[in-house]
Amino acid sequence: MNLFREVIEESGYDTMGFTNPIVAIDYMNIHHDKFGLFIIDYEMPLMKGCELANKIAEIDTNINMVLVTALNDVVNNTLNLELIYKPLRISQLLHILRRYMTVTK
Repeated sequence: MNLFREVIEESGYDTMGFTNPIVAIDYMNIHHDKFGLFIIDYEMPLMKGCELANKIAEIDTNINMVLVTALNDVVNNTLNLELIYKPLRISQLLHILRRYMTVTK
């Protein structure tokens, strides 16, 4: 994931990564105005990506989110998030960023 973070930053976007969805939610509660896009892995420890997305949407409905998955059967995508299938290519990542974000540098 460090490669993706590096590509994102070199493309002019600020980035922040979380490995724990609970920490992400806690941070989001305080700093929700700092986020424009969450790229969420469907399979995470502690909760599924759809559950995290629902919690983020409860905090701020203006946050864009996409779900990254290797599975064909995603359960509980009640927000109808765009699905990006693994393996995620750098070109796909850049396309997602251009579609949802504004350059910050």
